[in-house]
Amino acid sequence: MKHWLWGFSFLLIGLTTAQDSSSATSSNSPTCCDSPKPQKGDWSTEATFYAQTGSNSLRFGISDIKIRKFIASNTVARVRFIASQNNETTIIANSVGNMERSITEAAFAIAPGFEKHIGTYKKLSPYWGAEVLYGINTYEYNLTNSTNGQSFYNGGNFNTKTTGAYTYGANLLVGADYYLTKGIFIGAEFSYGFQYQNYGVSTATSFDGASTVIRTLPMGSSLGLNLFANPGIRLGIAF
Repeated sequence: MKHWLWGFSFLLIGLTTAQDSSSATSSNSPTCCDSPKPQKGDWSTEATFYAQTGSNSLRFGISDIKIRKFIASNTVARVRFIASQNNETTIIANSVGNMERSITEAAFAIAPGFEKHIGTYKKLSPYWGAEVLYGINTYEYNLTNSTNGQSFYNGGNFNTKTTGAYTYGANLLVGADYYLTKGIFIGAEFSYGFQYQNYGVSTATSFDGASTVIRTLPMGSSLGLNLFANPGIRLGIAF
């Protein structure tokens, strides 16, 4: 999959170079007047929608939102906003008593970048580009009637909270937009690049009904190359 992405990226870059160096234009190429694609000075905004299957039901959501400014008809400045939040509460019943487990997690990231669109297709607009990314996230886990986060202990409480976690990275990307009509498009995008993740600091608080014990533990970090294929469908408008 990685070799395919690199090959596709070099192909797009080669086509872009060839297009920029050639002054000849096909006689049947669409003009700015009859093309549904944005032109210099236009803006577009889009959201990536996804469908996710779980143990109980099919869930739909939005994974990110992107805003683009067309500096030229084939050159785009862009910024992507990624946000997620999850709140979950579960009652765990057993023979000696119930425990209530709650999980709260949230993440936010911003990724500015650029795109170079290629080709003279009327409705299809393939592109290559790059972006940098910075994000933060938080996580909290709480379990009542427990002192270790797993087993039952009447009157106890266990809580762990992760703070100071962040991510940064840089990606090469390839994608394509398809204009259903003027100003309305769908698309898909792949990216490949490095990502550094610092998992922050976890603070665990245990209460046994009489005393409280607090422990703090650094969660470590990681650095690696990642291939990301967004499983959602991009839907946007240009204006």
